[in-house]
Amino acid sequence: MFYMYYEAQEPNTPLEETPIVLWLQGGPGCSSFFGMMYINGPYFVNDDLTLRKNAASWGRLYGLLFIEQPIGVGFSRVGSAKIPDNELDVGYDLYRALQSFYRQHPAWANRELIVTGESYAGKYAPSIAHFILQASARANGFEHRLKHPRELKQDLDEPLFRLGGLAVGNGFTDAETQTAVQAEVAWGMGLIDMAQRKEAERIQDEIIELVRSREWVAARNRSDDLLRFITEASGSASLEDVRRNTGYDSRYMVDAFLNQGHVRSWLAPLGIPATEEFPWVCCSPEVDRALSGDVMRSVKNLVIDLLAFKPVLLYQGQWDAECGVGSNDAWISTLQWKGHGGFTAAPRKFWMVNERIAGYWKTFETLDVLILRNTGHMVPHDNPLIGQLFLERWVETAVRGRPYDRENHVTQADEDAVANPDQAEHST
Repeated sequence: MFYMYYEAQEPNTPLEETPIVLWLQGGPGCSSFFGMMYINGPYFVNDDLTLRKNAASWGRLYGLLFIEQPIGVGFSRVGSAKIPDNELDVGYDLYRALQSFYRQHPAWANRELIVTGESYAGKYAPSIAHFILQASARANGFEHRLKHPRELKQDLDEPLFRLGGLAVGNGFTDAETQTAVQAEVAWGMGLIDMAQRKEAERIQDEIIELVRSREWVAARNRSDDLLRFITEASGSASLEDVRRNTGYDSRYMVDAFLNQGHVRSWLAPLGIPATEEFPWVCCSPEVDRALSGDVMRSVKNLVIDLLAFKPVLLYQGQWDAECGVGSNDAWISTLQWKGHGGFTAAPRKFWMVNERIAGYWKTFETLDVLILRNTGHMVPHDNPLIGQLFLERWVETAVRGRPYDRENHVTQADEDAVANPDQAEHST
């Protein structure tokens, strides 16, 4: 698998103790390099296909790792291995890639891995995090404590690294419960009227019945129909952020940058062929098709196991009508974990940045849920500084047990200095 790694820019501990953040893009079939150049990486693409520094990268305090996965995505070309068609095989391939990465850097064994991602990575990220947890549990004699173990291969090696935690943004994790509120969310945001809501609910019922009948591909196809109906009925450019007048990266600037001749010349020593032979595409239709029977399968139970051992952050931008607040609250509220009652009763608090409400934060034991104001599906793209601050706050306090108060010291000028011009240009 092809990857890019960026070392922490301003680590607050020695490097051998500094966490590494793994970012996974969704799709299924979309490249993490899209996130690297559009969401939270160290550089963004300009209109003239040059790069500008992103001072609000997630790599300020931490190492930042982008792996193009599953096999068949981006530069991770299909060779002797086939494109996987289920989450367990996706996880196995990614686990081997992570083992190889840490094997190349044995001094980094104590650098905790923070698994993060968004959208369909609401399945990828819990799946690989659970895979790592179960592999460690097997090697250390506590696999029996997992309530939802999977059938891992018997000859699986013990992890060469430590899992720090899981963070998922605007995730698609539990198809049935999230589908069941799609029409209500769209109606509540003013995207459809009552008659259109009833039609959307009719489609929802069909999807849920297909899921319960385990007709996975048919359920996925009808799910696409539902999103298409709401998009067309509302005239929205994108349900991922209903404020936008165009979809995210509607001009495919990341594709254009990575397909430039001089960029490919730089990548050639790494075995990447010329664009004419192998163009890079943001999202692979082949991988999407291969995983079409997996899209509507839930990984919610894997999160239950993770909560018993590791901190979990689930964050959503409030203007996402596809996998946003209502969609995620629907499945989070059904999690049958030991902290269910305590989390339900816990107060939701204002998260203040620069003396303004940046979001709403709710915490109980190992679960944090954060709603970010004035953002959509791709929170760190929509407001880079806010995206950096919440990730750092959670990692420092929940994962590392360290104090953090940087959000009390930034100014509006700091926020404006790293604002993404794409967001203002393409939003209402």
